[in-house]
Amino acid sequence: MKGKRELILQTIIKEYIKNPVPVSSKYLQSRLDISISSATIRNYFKKMVEEGELEQEHISSGRIPAVATLKKYWRGRLSPQKPISIGKREKIKELSGEYHIFCEYKFFESSRLKEVINYNDRFLVLVFERGEFILEYSEPLYRFFNEFSGSDLSDLVNVCRQIGLTTLAKKLNAVSNEDINVTGTHELLEMVSENRDWGNRHIKEILDGTILDGLEPGLYFEEFLPKGYLAYNSKARIEEREAKLLCIGALYRDYETFFEKLTKE
Repeated sequence: MKGKRELILQTIIKEYIKNPVPVSSKYLQSRLDISISSATIRNYFKKMVEEGELEQEHISSGRIPAVATLKKYWRGRLSPQKPISIGKREKIKELSGEYHIFCEYKFFESSRLKEVINYNDRFLVLVFERGEFILEYSEPLYRFFNEFSGSDLSDLVNVCRQIGLTTLAKKLNAVSNEDINVTGTHELLEMVSENRDWGNRHIKEILDGTILDGLEPGLYFEEFLPKGYLAYNSKARIEEREAKLLCIGALYRDYETFFEKLTKE
């Protein structure tokens, strides 16, 4: 009994991801690998709607997966904690358009803080592996940066933002030599047009890439996005360069096939 129910649920999800329209019992019957009547499928439908796994938009329509069902499905299939490797950046643009997923990636190279120099109580010189940064001397800042000796520049930017040193964070970020690339903006703008308050709060930090500095690798739903959307944030290696990758789209997009093609050599 449980096996049939799970098979029906998984098949509805997969069919809905292929074509996001309500799935009827008759159509589902034709897609299942087991012999089962439409009436039995409708009984399963009724039970799964009652328990919140499926939804029925209209009395005469088929069923669609609930938001919670799709979230659970993607949590079991996507692994953003594992860095991904992408051969050519052109594939990101191509597949972003094909699968209607907004993508943003930022190249970065590690640059750790090696030394903090007090120059005659007038300037602070922050010596990084890949360059130097000069600012006006301040005893609190001198102590602060010494505490973070050995930290990466990107981590220092995040810490400065977290403690309210936003101007300093912007200056440090500007010299970090990061290359930001955006593709699939139609999907993002469509989401913003349907969720204007959310868009007013987040569109700038997404488009200028600063959102990538504060997000840990993982899947994000309503804690960051409007209901019905998914964000995939991961470390990546694109054309043999270290990068951070953010993908955003509706929950019913085919992320599994998207990432399979994206990482295929």
